Amino acid sequence: MRDPRLRIAATILLSTAAFMSMGGAVIAFLWWLLFTPRLKAIPHPRMLFGVLLMITLTALVSEYTGGLGLSYLVRMIPIILIAAWAYFDRQESELLDVSVWLLGNRIGFDIGLTAEMGLQSLQLISHDLVKIKQAMAIKGMPISVTSMVPLAMNLVVNQLRRTEEASKLLTVRGYSAGGEITPRFVTTKADVSLTFIALLTFSTSFWLF
Repeated sequence: MRDPRLRIAATILLSTAAFMSMGGAVIAFLWWLLFTPRLKAIPHPRMLFGVLLMITLTALVSEYTGGLGLSYLVRMIPIILIAAWAYFDRQESELLDVSVWLLGNRIGFDIGLTAEMGLQSLQLISHDLVKIKQAMAIKGMPISVTSMVPLAMNLVVNQLRRTEEASKLLTVRGYSAGGEITPRFVTTKADVSLTFIALLTFSTSFWLF
């Protein structure tokens, strides 16, 4: 989808539909299966597999203890897959453009800038993980439960350091609040059609269980 406004709207509609009911989750999954590149739209398959594994284990524990573990698992799988697709399809600065289009330059610029910096942080963390794995492989150090804690601490410290550097850079450049841009979007017929189907999925989820 080329129009980020419609992609974000479709993501919200489908995620809400999946959360509303198991039937809505099934239809949302079918939407993902039919209208996205599927596994090709997953930027980091191993990371996604790890997330799905944790959700599955949580669901099994919940089901075993008398909770709604199966329902939770069925709802969360399409939500995560759709989120992965939306992340894969995004373009640089589009959250800033959408935020300004929706809220105006005075309010939307700050919110959009914060969102863009947050996504940039995720990309940097992913890059750090790759470098850490390479370094540990060179040193012959296996990744274990005991090594995960200092690894996670290192990632947090690096990210805090980057955040501090980014804030100092914005201050040096004279940024205080707000900004002004003129967003431009390209909307295709496919964008409109897929968003309409997502809207139908959302509407149908109210009647499914």
